[in-house]
Amino acid sequence: PRCPPVSGPQNTSHKGHFRCRAQEGREAMAMSFASERGSGILLSRVRLSSVEISQFEKKPNAPPVWPAVLNSFLHCTSLGAALMTWQKLCEHVVSPYLEPMEDVKVAGQTYYGRLLAVNGICELVTSQFVGVASDKHGRRPVQVVAQLGQVIDYLLAALCLPSFGYIGQLKEVAWFLLFFSRGIAGLLGNYKVSLQSYTADISTVEECPTRMAYLGGALVTGICAGSMLATAVIISKISFRATFLASTAINLGVIVLVVVKWRDIAPRKDYTWREANPFASFHLLGTNRAMVMYSTLVFLSAFSLNMFSSTLVTYCETFLDMKSDTFSALVMMWTLESAICLGIVQPALIREVGEIATLQLSFLCMIVFYLLFCMLTPENGAWAFVIMILFSMGAITYPLAVSLATRELPPELQGSLQGAVSVLETMAKIVAPLLASDVIIPAYSKPGQFYGMVHLVAGLLLIPSFWPCHELYKLTARIDPDRTVMLEEIGG
Repeated sequence: PRCPPVSGPQNTSHKGHFRCRAQEGREAMAMSFASERGSGILLSRVRLSSVEISQFEKKPNAPPVWPAVLNSFLHCTSLGAALMTWQKLCEHVVSPYLEPMEDVKVAGQTYYGRLLAVNGICELVTSQFVGVASDKHGRRPVQVVAQLGQVIDYLLAALCLPSFGYIGQLKEVAWFLLFFSRGIAGLLGNYKVSLQSYTADISTVEECPTRMAYLGGALVTGICAGSMLATAVIISKISFRATFLASTAINLGVIVLVVVKWRDIAPRKDYTWREANPFASFHLLGTNRAMVMYSTLVFLSAFSLNMFSSTLVTYCETFLDMKSDTFSALVMMWTLESAICLGIVQPALIREVGEIATLQLSFLCMIVFYLLFCMLTPENGAWAFVIMILFSMGAITYPLAVSLATRELPPELQGSLQGAVSVLETMAKIVAPLLASDVIIPAYSKPGQFYGMVHLVAGLLLIPSFWPCHELYKLTARIDPDRTVMLEEIGG
C-alpha cells in the first residue's frame, strides 16, 4: 500500500513524514533495480511489508533434504504399484454382483471412484487436525501415522485377492472391507501435509520452490518404479496380492526412514480442539489476494489431476485398447518426463522467465494435452506417447503453486497452511473421481459415443487458471535479500 499524503491527520509528525519519504525512496530504489524476471525472490506485495530477513538466511541447524525426497520416492513407489492394481482388484470384487450384460471394466471404475471419494472424505475430516498436530508435536510422528494408514490399507486390499496358499482370500466381506481400509488411510492423514511442512521448515524461502520440485520429481519417479513393479507381477502371472504386499513392505520402510533420519526443527505451536475443525485454518488461504490466487491454482491443478489419474487405467485399456505392457510403458514415459520437467526444466524456466510465467506455461501445456488426449482413438492411440510431454510439463503446476504459498506465512503456521492446502486437494479428490467415474464415463461409454468427454471436461475446467496467473503479476514483487529492497514490480 502507498503512503498517505504528507498533509492531513495521519502525517502530522516529523517522524511519520520521514517514514513516508523513506518508503517512497525505497520504492524508487526498487524500480531502479531493473533486472530479469527470474531474479530475486517473488513475494506478494503485502508479505513484503512484514517479511523478516532471517527467513532468507541459511538455517545452520537444518537437516539435509534427501530424507524427505527419498520419503516421497518410496511412498509413491508403493502408490504407483497399487495404482496399477486397484482397477484389477475392483473388477475382481464387483464381478459377482453384475448383471450378465454389464461391463465389468466400467463397473469396476465406478466402484474405484467411490473408494477414492470415501478416502477423500475421511482425509478431509482429519486434514486440518493433521496440520495443527504437526505444528505442536512435530512433523515426524504425523508422517509415521500417515504411513501406518497406508500399511493398513494395502494389507487389507491384499487379503481381498487370491492368496499364495498361506492366508485365505476374503471374498464375502471384500466389498465393504475396501471402503473401511480406504477410510482408515484417509483418517490417518495425508502424507503430503507433514512432508511439505517438513520441507518448508528446513528450507529458506529461496530454496523452497526447488526443493518442492524435487519432491514432485521423486513422486513421479516413484510412480514409475511402482508401475514397473506392478508390470513385473502382471508378466509373472502371479496373484496381484504380491503387488499390495510389496507396497505394504515399502511403506513400512518409509516409517523406518522417518524415525531414523527426520529431525524436526520447526518452532512448536500449541492448538485447541476447535482447530481440529477441517476448515479452521481455511482463512489462511485468504491471508492476502495473492494467497487466494495460489489456492485457486492448487485446487484447479489437483482437480484435473484427480480426474485424469482416477480414470487413466480404465480409459487406456477399455477405450484405447491398450495392452497392459503398452500402458505400463506409457506410464513410465510420463513419470520420467515429469521428473525431468520438475527437476531440470522448472528451475531453468524460473531463472529465465520467473515463477508466474512458468505457471502460465505449465497450465497451458496441461490444457493442450487434455484437448489432444480426448481425441485419441484405438487407431491413433500411439500419439499418446508423443503428447505425454505436455502433461509432464503440467506436473509443474501443483508443487510450484504450493511452494509460493508457503512464502506467504511464517514458519510456525506452515503445518496449518499445509492442512488447509490438503483440504483443498481433498475436496478435489472427492468430487473429481465421482464426476468422472459416476457421471461422465458411464454417460459416454457406449459404442459410437465420445469417450474422450472426461478429458475434454478436465481441460475446459483448467481454462480459468489464466485469470489468477494474470492477477499475480499485479499482486507480487521481488526482493533481493542481499540488498533487502524490492527489486522489481512485476508488470503484466
